[in-house]
Amino acid sequence: MPKTKLQLNLEKLGKITAGTLVDVEILTPTDSKRVKTEFVGLLNNRFIVLNYPSVRRLHNAGEYLKDGVVLIIRAVLESGGGQVIAFRQQVMSVASHPARLIFLNFPTQVQLFSLRSHTRIPTLLPAEIKLSDERQWLGVIKDISATGVMFEIKSKEDLSSLKNTQCNILLDKENKGMREFSGQICSVRSLATQVQFGVQLHASEDEMKKFMKDHFIDLSVLEPLV
Repeated sequence: MPKTKLQLNLEKLGKITAGTLVDVEILTPTDSKRVKTEFVGLLNNRFIVLNYPSVRRLHNAGEYLKDGVVLIIRAVLESGGGQVIAFRQQVMSVASHPARLIFLNFPTQVQLFSLRSHTRIPTLLPAEIKLSDERQWLGVIKDISATGVMFEIKSKEDLSSLKNTQCNILLDKENKGMREFSGQICSVRSLATQVQFGVQLHASEDEMKKFMKDHFIDLSVLEPLV
């Protein structure tokens, strides 16, 4: 019999290679925590194994990572053309010997997302926009795609004249130095107390996909996990 889409999607879990960095969203009754850790492996229909995150990545991890806690896992499939795989499942057990590992119940379904050039993914990344005349503003990247970003600043000024001007987007990459992209402001939208710039970046699509992978842009808003 031909395999169902559900079966084919579940088989994609086997495409996650050992050592792949995954995004873990820990769901709590009042909030959620995000942390990165490494994928260790899986046993089909039994469990998924993740490395226990370091203190540097998540302080007091033991308060959040307990048996029965629900996690949302997201990972980029290197062999899938930049596809992101996501699933929700409970923590089965947290092992401490011979290494600290997290065992998850094997998911009953997974979802796939494609990072295509037209896909705009909402986010809230602090950044800075700098113009060639040295004017600059702190703000946030409101959404990101493989070709550009929507950058928002707090301002009541009329900045419509900035359309078609060159700019640089500076982003602090996990406090390890600034990451900078050059681009052009293609649109300017004034709101009550904010201004939004649509910026086309000069980076290649592959560079943007890597950037999106490195920062694990929140894909949960595209389609709810059920």
